[in-house]
Parts: sequence; C-alpha cells; structure tokens
Amino acid sequence: MFRKIISLAIIAASLPTFSTAQCRISVPGTSCISIPQPLIPPPGPVEIGQILERGQYSMLLNARYYGLPRVSDGWVYMRIEEEIYRVDWVTHTVLEKVTDQASRNW
Repeated sequence: MFRKIISLAIIAASLPTFSTAQCRISVPGTSCISIPQPLIPPPGPVEIGQILERGQYSMLLNARYYGLPRVSDGWVYMRIEEEIYRVDWVTHTVLEKVTDQASRNW
C-alpha cells in the first residue's frame, strides 16, 4: 500500500501543472511567448449608417441556412467582404453587422 502511494506521488509530481501548461507545444530549452491581442476589434469594411452603392455588393440568399432570422420589413442581408450586414433594401443603408449571429455554416 505504501509503495502505491509513493508511486502515485511520483507520477503526480511529474505531471505538468497549470502554470507550465499554457504552451500548446513544449520543447525543452524554449519558453512560450504571449502575443498581445488588440483591445479594439478591427474596423469592418463598412460602417453602420453608411449608404451602399447599388450593385456593388451581393445579397445573401437563404438566410435560414446560415442560422439568421428571416428577412422582413424591407431589409435584406448583404455580404460585404467576409462579413454579413443587415441593409435597408430601399435606401441601401447599413443597419447592423450580423456576422456573429450566423451559424457555423458561414
């Protein structure tokens, strides 16, 4: 019984602790660095309230496939670069960025 306790203590001592388990790849003789992340998200390709030129961007069809609510009340979804925006169809005014509401299919 005493040998089992000692062997478990040796195994537990050899396991990495949370303070050393921050690196994804640990190579002897190296250390991990942390890359600072920006506090402000990068600006999108368009701003809320901006009026889009007609024919410049494509309308996103089949919004339900991407997990977005159905289009209604005169607005549509537009794909602008790699983002999805809700846009008023008549005035082409950008209403809201909804990329974060899309499902994994996006």
